[in-house]
Amino acid sequence: MTICHYWLVYAPPVAEKVLEQEVPVVGVVSKVIGSGTRPYVTLDLKQLGQYKVPWYRTIRINASLSGELPAELHETVLSGSAILKPFRSRKNFTVFDAELYAFRSQIFYKGRIAVSEVTAGEQKTWRAAYRDWVAEAFEGLHFGWFYYVLLTGDKSTIAQADKDHFKSLGLSHLLAISGLHVAIVFALSFTLCKFGLWLFWPHLSQWHNYQLGYFVFALGLSGGYVWLSGLQVSAQRAWLMALLGACCFLFARQLSPARVLLYALVVILVANPFAVLNLGLYFSFLAVVTIFFVFRTAMQGSEHTSKAKLLCYLQCALFVTLLPLTLYSYHGFSASSILVNLLVIPLLTVVIFPLLLLHTLAVLTMDKAMLGPFDALLNSVYQWVNTFPYHWWQIGAVSIEVVTLGYLALLLCVCAVTRIFAWIPLSAGVIFSVLERSPDWQVDVFDVGHGTAVLVSTQGKGILVDLGASYFSRYSLFDNVIKPYLEAHRIRLLHTVISHDDSDHNGGLADLYRYDGGRSLWQFHEGDGKALCTLKTVTMDKLTIESLWPAAPMNSDNNNSCVIRVSDGNTNLLLPGDIEQLAEHALLALQGGKMPADILIAPHHGSNTSSSMAFVSAVAPRWVVFSRGYYSPWRLPHQEVVERYQLIGSRMLDTAEDGQIRFKITGTDVQVETARDRKSFWFLR
Repeated sequence: MTICHYWLVYAPPVAEKVLEQEVPVVGVVSKVIGSGTRPYVTLDLKQLGQYKVPWYRTIRINASLSGELPAELHETVLSGSAILKPFRSRKNFTVFDAELYAFRSQIFYKGRIAVSEVTAGEQKTWRAAYRDWVAEAFEGLHFGWFYYVLLTGDKSTIAQADKDHFKSLGLSHLLAISGLHVAIVFALSFTLCKFGLWLFWPHLSQWHNYQLGYFVFALGLSGGYVWLSGLQVSAQRAWLMALLGACCFLFARQLSPARVLLYALVVILVANPFAVLNLGLYFSFLAVVTIFFVFRTAMQGSEHTSKAKLLCYLQCALFVTLLPLTLYSYHGFSASSILVNLLVIPLLTVVIFPLLLLHTLAVLTMDKAMLGPFDALLNSVYQWVNTFPYHWWQIGAVSIEVVTLGYLALLLCVCAVTRIFAWIPLSAGVIFSVLERSPDWQVDVFDVGHGTAVLVSTQGKGILVDLGASYFSRYSLFDNVIKPYLEAHRIRLLHTVISHDDSDHNGGLADLYRYDGGRSLWQFHEGDGKALCTLKTVTMDKLTIESLWPAAPMNSDNNNSCVIRVSDGNTNLLLPGDIEQLAEHALLALQGGKMPADILIAPHHGSNTSSSMAFVSAVAPRWVVFSRGYYSPWRLPHQEVVERYQLIGSRMLDTAEDGQIRFKITGTDVQVETARDRKSFWFLR
């Protein structure tokens, strides 16, 4: 079933050889990623070459546009000729996996489109029209963005600061349409229908089964809500369970909660087996299992449990059950989540959602807003709560093995007979975490496409050499790859070196200043990331870090690259930036013709302007790493450079082929790991 689904829905529709030439395309702009003279958009294709997209498929491409374009691109229909390549993105440990996201979003290709014809989009879809209307209804309110998310499921307008605040408060689940939202809509719809019929009760015939009408109305409205909010997995699960429950009630059948949950899971996986790649599936089903368990335990108890106490038990149980998955996903947890959710969830259910319903009805019928005073009060409380800085506790990256052992221990705790054995996986998890020996030091060569970013870390401290690029003034590799990695592994950035003033090396400079105020630039750049680095030697625990070059300014930015050597006395790492052969010979002359290194980041990404035979022989690396983009227009690394390293027996690694490359160094032992070996699926190979 999975393989059939893959070939019907997820397999690339056009062979790579067809893409070797320009192909005509027709599609609708579904998302504008970057603006400017060459906008970058996501296009939902209707036709690609001779291939017409069937109704059951979604084929998307990410492309830059050229030609005469309108100011407003969203929802316009574009026709033109495209040069496309299969979608391939960066692959790094711990952080967001863009390739997996593209697969789930059915983004198959990326490239360039020369637009020849632009036509106005067809009439807006119901979903787009609904979202526009909701956005307009809440315009001007402090929490308008939150109300918009609650009613549409569209998170594209949320500011990053608000995402971070909600995460620290343990409220991130409210930003994804979940079973809670669907249950509230279902209950409100059911109550509204029942109240409407109650008003006319004396005039209604008693021969009809009005319960059926209540359920059909509630299922219809909640199902429409699920569809309008993007058919998220957790929302699908909730609606399917509501449907099964309604059927059981109406047909006088009885199903256990576990069987209802299982049927919902089966339907979701039959409809899309690749839903297992969505962490929301696991959060949603684990939360429901916990709710069922708590209520069953409370019902079996001999003592009456008050609703307040039951709600506290439930929130604590949800916290414990979801904690391993939360640590795996977010590398920390909210210390405030239990208390905050105890207050917010009843508020959301009893106050916010009904007020949203009244507000939308008032805007629709009388063009009047009702939420103003409540919105101002809610915003004041929100701002006050965020003044306390201790909500979020960063734990660090947690392995899937530890998460699995944690859930095995929880599973054993459920049954009284097996509870005494829960200490075994729990102890194994603790031992695994404590005894897993950290290396003496570690080198992480990030996969940043065409560019460079290398982190050297030891004992929770790090030095970063280069920052990668920044695209469209909105996507920074420092912000999206390097900073999350530092936070996930709890590494304090002591020093930063910018090899030279090229955008593929210092593209994230503004983001670095926002991150640490430029503090890490003081040692080697005196706080100015655009200045040439100063020659000096610093220590970081047992590591010696030397800047060897430039001895004097030369004729190009590349030859003025800062050359860094890191050593623990046994193993040497050399980072030469983009120096070319002229600078290589001058550097060798300063170093006496020999500067051996075990690990070398290939100068200038493997270009034949660098890596002269003299330099390669003088360094004689055991490993050489090419940091480059997969679709490099310069076809790096150049063949003659590869042959030089082959001649001296170096093992070559390539971020474009291997993803992030990690060297773990303990004594004289060096272990190598690559992200594409550790984080790859058969359907992405």
